[in-house]
This record gives sequence, C-alpha cells and structure tokens, in this order.
Amino acid sequence: MNDIKRLKDQQREKHPGFDGYIDCMTRSLFTGLATFCLGFSGTYFGQKIIQSRIRYPVKYNILISSLVATGVSYQTTSSRTKSCQAAWMAFEEKHSVLNEKTF
Repeated sequence: MNDIKRLKDQQREKHPGFDGYIDCMTRSLFTGLATFCLGFSGTYFGQKIIQSRIRYPVKYNILISSLVATGVSYQTTSSRTKSCQAAWMAFEEKHSVLNEKTF
C-alpha cells in the first residue's frame, strides 16, 4: 500500500473511478489538516487579542484552540470524504442520490 501508483494500476480495470476517488480523498484529508492548522492559529491569536479584556489563565489558550480546531477540521474532513464516497459510488453506478426513492 506504500506505492500508490501501483495500487491505482491494480484497481483501474476493476474500479474505473478509483483514481478520482483516491485524488478526492487525498484532497479531503489535506483540507482537513489545513483547516486544523488555520483554525488553531486563528483561535489562538484571537484569544491573545481578546485576553486583554477577558481574564482567564493562559494555560487554557492551547486547550480551547485545540478543541475548536479539532471540531472544525472534523466537520470539514467528514463532509468532504462523504462527498468523495458518494461521487465514487455514483461513478460505479451502485448508489446515487438520483436513484434513491426517498427523494
């Protein structure tokens, strides 16, 4: 599983949409990582600016920033990976929102 090109070549005939799925999942995971980094830094520096008015211990800055960044990045990553999965299943013609009877 370390050689992604070999994996894509192996799965290309069996699953034609696998290349796009792998690319979409890679973008989704890196988007989640970037969201965590930006969310953490934005929350941390926002707290530093606001801390002159609201007094609370400095040790909570990292905790609050970590929790906010984790929540936001989880939401971002999970929604993007679900859209990748839906796109791949629609490409494989096994499941599509357009074919569901609930809509």
